[in-house]
Amino acid sequence: MTLAERKRIWAKRKEAKRRMMIKKITGTVSVLALALASVLFTVFITAGKAQAKEEKAYYKYTTVIEIMPGDTLTSIAKDHLEGYANVNEYIEEVRFMNNLRSSENLIAGNKLFIPYYSTEVK
Repeated sequence: MTLAERKRIWAKRKEAKRRMMIKKITGTVSVLALALASVLFTVFITAGKAQAKEEKAYYKYTTVIEIMPGDTLTSIAKDHLEGYANVNEYIEEVRFMNNLRSSENLIAGNKLFIPYYSTEVK
């Protein structure tokens, strides 16, 4: 066997080893990518189900309350705020419902329409 033939055989073996290594790396990366995709899919599906379970339907209702001495729209809003972004949003709705211009119009003993949210259907 000549030196040139040995070099060709050695080059073929080296190329075969390189191809085998590439196949192994490609296979490993593919398996890892598939595993990661399945884990992420499971996490997102589980998170979506958990979020769906936590979300409840809220229904908007109105009721009438009697204004007590010392009541303000702010104090009333703080007691019934659930379902509203902030106190001011709630106060604006109460003012609109009752045709009020300011908190000064609140007189103890008078009635006041107020909105509220509930998960119960009434």
